[in-house]
Amino acid sequence: MSDLHIVFRVDASVYIGVGHLYRCLTLAEEYRNLGATIHFICRNHQGNINQQIKRKGYKVYELPLSKKHNFQQNLKGYDKWLGSTQDIDASETIEVLINRKIDWLIVDHYAIDCQWEVKLRPYAKKIMVIDDMANRKHSCDILLDQTYLRKQRDYRGLVPRSCKLLLGTEFALLRPEFALYRKKALQFREEHYGINNVLVAMGGMDDENITSKILDAIALLESNISITVTVVLAAGAPHLQNIKKNLHKYIFPINIFSNVSNMAELMLNADLAIGAGGTTSWERCCLGLPTILIVLSENQNKIGENLANIGAVITLHKNNKIEEAVSQSINTLIKDNKKYIDMSHIAAEVCDGNGTKRTVKQMMN
Repeated sequence: MSDLHIVFRVDASVYIGVGHLYRCLTLAEEYRNLGATIHFICRNHQGNINQQIKRKGYKVYELPLSKKHNFQQNLKGYDKWLGSTQDIDASETIEVLINRKIDWLIVDHYAIDCQWEVKLRPYAKKIMVIDDMANRKHSCDILLDQTYLRKQRDYRGLVPRSCKLLLGTEFALLRPEFALYRKKALQFREEHYGINNVLVAMGGMDDENITSKILDAIALLESNISITVTVVLAAGAPHLQNIKKNLHKYIFPINIFSNVSNMAELMLNADLAIGAGGTTSWERCCLGLPTILIVLSENQNKIGENLANIGAVITLHKNNKIEEAVSQSINTLIKDNKKYIDMSHIAAEVCDGNGTKRTVKQMMN
């Protein structure tokens, strides 16, 4: 496998967040351990983590963000995420690939569809798309959608008939430490009751500063409730410094960590998570961690709804009264120990942490 060459086209930014990039890094690490050559193509968005990718030893080809790419005022929805048109992005990506022999081009981007992928077809043996939306057409050989309960029919007419679909949490791209910690975490939850340690992780960037609202929600709890809070944010999160400055407002202990590499350990030691509905949902499920899931965007709706329907999480939507809703939900789990334990058991059934290895096996077949 040492001659296998894989390129990822994925972005991170203040408004995109870092989840797409992190799940690509997880897949990249699995392949690098097998001897493959890995490169990344990322646009130079505000809040990107390209330096972090480089520190992990990967070559990053950075696409420029200049005035000629500033189409923000004319674009809507996820089209804003690209920082250019699909045609320009495709041309710039081709410039990187044109003299290389690429086995897999892996695309993880809500602003890219078949229009871009068709142009890139001649420059890679195979194309894989990572998606969660099932809302646009793709030209690819494999499509991975790790959304819980995702069905084949959801992509009917959106991918070629020959496309292999890897669907559901069976293929969730989790780092190996989650499978490693799983047994220990589930045993810990069986033996340890009570909510003392709360993990707050609203995505790496949390550009809407929901983290501060959650801290305010915890402050509404009765004074006899003893809770320590751990906050996880990216170093480039726009509200990180402001949150640190306001810690004096709270009487409970708060630990803040940035760019963590031990999220599995932090989840293992937490009794409750309050977090967004992205890839980290499957990390929490793998470790049986009861969660108050806050839906931040359209692509998280299905995740939040499906997990709430089976009792794996309490799902809330961001709104003007999110503090009250979070505080009430914490109180519910403190007072109803059976509900808390049931949430842990149900969540653990959702994801076993071995999705990355399954994905690689499917790609190699």
